[in-house]
Amino acid sequence: MNDLIRNFIITADPWLGHIQSEMDARYVEQSSLTNLFTEHKFWGWAGLLTIFIALAAIFYFQFQAWEQEDQEQENLSTKQKEFVDFLENASNQSKE
Repeated sequence: MNDLIRNFIITADPWLGHIQSEMDARYVEQSSLTNLFTEHKFWGWAGLLTIFIALAAIFYFQFQAWEQEDQEQENLSTKQKEFVDFLENASNQSKE
């Protein structure tokens, strides 16, 4: 019985290996992102550069807005600063 099983495994092994080799040989990667950088290099890099510039612009303008708010805070009179602090405290209390 053991010999029968061993013979079956020995016989089936090359057959299964052949099927696996055929499957591997026919596999082709179908990735749009890979094709973008290999076949359409200009558009791939142009798109990547566009994304980078857009993110840099978003960060730049957001930091500019924060700086402008800080400058406005420094130019307030003492009564205006007290009022802003009062509004911030009231807003924080309502959130809690």
